[in-house]
Amino acid sequence: MIVIVTGDVVEVWLIQVDLPDAMLASLRPLLDDAELSRADGYLRPVSRARYIAAHGAVRVILGRRLAVPPGRLRWRRGPHGKPELALPENGPQVSLSHSGGLAALALSESRRVGVDLQELVTGPDAIRLAERFYPRAEARFVARAPDPAEAGRRFTRLWARKEACVKVTGGHLFPGLALPARGDGAVVVAGPGGSPPVPCLVRDVSVPPGRLAAVAIEGAGRFRVARRSWPGAVDSVADDAVLP
Repeated sequence: MIVIVTGDVVEVWLIQVDLPDAMLASLRPLLDDAELSRADGYLRPVSRARYIAAHGAVRVILGRRLAVPPGRLRWRRGPHGKPELALPENGPQVSLSHSGGLAALALSESRRVGVDLQELVTGPDAIRLAERFYPRAEARFVARAPDPAEAGRRFTRLWARKEACVKVTGGHLFPGLALPARGDGAVVVAGPGGSPPVPCLVRDVSVPPGRLAAVAIEGAGRFRVARRSWPGAVDSVADDAVLP
């Protein structure tokens, strides 16, 4: 399937990380020393395997896109700790998120990007946490849901949107929970480390049941999302979505 779109496009790859042993064995040698050390630091085998799968898949996706052997890609920490490509230097902006057996990778050629993937929070916890961390209007929006399941959905979607915005700059999550992230306007993220505030646009991404996801991009210019899967192909290209 070939999809042609105009304007800024953010690719969001949904990566299956519960893989057969043979696939894991092929991905592990692609990781660098820092990634291998992080993987081996997990005590639970399933967590170790999922880390290898996610980071190995990222290398495969980027390697094919950039025509670079996946094992030759190199990472560095940006000024505020956000991982970015060091080699090749002309690579896209990236962001990665994990949730159980699924990971999400966002790629942008033009602007800094952030993606977040969250498992659904239950209703009573959702209302309590929204009252603690969210702006008053958003806390009311969660509390006035018609049932606990919808309260959990509202809370989780807002959380994913806020964290995606924070990941654009590499800032800290908890101050970001106070960001108003409902609707289609720009979300202004406080610049980490005293840097200037950054406006972001955020939109929701369709993911399998039991989770919600969002992707944000730096600046106020509109963008589209090309949703892909790994292993797999292009799923869809969507226009900007608005949280009700």
